[in-house]
This record gives sequence, C-alpha cells and structure tokens, in this order.
Amino acid sequence: MSIRGFVALPIPMEIRQHLARLARSVPHSAGRITWVKPEAIHLTCVFLGDIEEDQVDPITAALEGAAAGRESFVTCLDGIGAFPDFRKPRTIWVGYEEGAREVVELKRAIDAALEPMGFAPEKRPFHPHVTLGRVKQPGNARDLEHAAAEWILPFENWITRNLILFQSELTKHGPNYTPLATIPMSDPGSTV
Repeated sequence: MSIRGFVALPIPMEIRQHLARLARSVPHSAGRITWVKPEAIHLTCVFLGDIEEDQVDPITAALEGAAAGRESFVTCLDGIGAFPDFRKPRTIWVGYEEGAREVVELKRAIDAALEPMGFAPEKRPFHPHVTLGRVKQPGNARDLEHAAAEWILPFENWITRNLILFQSELTKHGPNYTPLATIPMSDPGSTV
C-alpha cells in the first residue's frame, strides 16, 4: 500500500498559533485563500510523493545519514512574501531569517541521501519558507499585500533539533499529517 510522504522541519506550536492569527487578519477582499491550519504548519524540505510502506525504514535510514553530525540550530522567522509575487499570488509564505543557511545545507544533505533511492532533487532553487496559505481565487492584491505588511512576526527564536518524515492523508477537511519517523540532530557541543 502506498502513502504520500514528505520530509519537514517542525515549528513550535506557539509560533504556529501566532501565524494562524496573522492569517485571520487578512480581509476577505484579498481573495479566497485557504489558510494552513496551525497544527499543519511546518517547513517542507522534500516532498516524496507516493512511497511504499516498505520504503519508510530505508528512507528513515537515509535521513539519519543526512542528519548525522549536524548540529541543531537557532531558527527565527522573518519576511513575508508570495509566490510568484503579490501581484499574482498563488502561495503566501513567511521566510526564515536565522537558520536559513543551515536549512539549505540540511536540504542539500537530504537530497544527496535520497537521490540514490530514486528521489530526484528539485531543479528550482530552494528558499526556506513556511507556507501559510494558498490563493484559490485572487482578490484585491493591494489588500493582501497591505495586510501582510502590517503583520508582526513572532520574535521568538527556537532550536531546530530534528527533522520528521511525515505521512500526508488528504481529507475533505484538509490534509492530516502523521509523523512516521523523527530524526534528531546533535546538540551543539555534544560529542554524539
């Protein structure tokens, strides 16, 4: 039986709840936007697509290899944007300020570990970001950009200590994400 899988970095719940409050501040005139539920907010490193259940252990082992020797790192969000831009937005996101370099390096290691298993790296450049919403029907782009410009992002830093292999199940109420494996990085200064 196949499952939809992806690899992501977790975000603390208090940060996710703050981001969800920001999303609720966007006026309806900005368009019909499907906002990500707080419990589903994360940073996707790699979308694996459909995988077989017997691939979970080998994928986990590859991810452990990618995380081996990597130290956990300080993370902080900054910058709000839209893909491709605010004039024709399809995705609303928040970027990483602190920790972006470490995320990019970890992503490279994950890609290198998974490529021999048939998971080709994306050709597009990777920009660490957290997806907050998907624009289903555009509205007034200025209203959206103005609302986003007024957002005050959480100032709290947190330590990214692990990456997670998730299963994604699509339901009529949105996706449900179930952790299949949690892969730790080492703590700074540890000998492990």
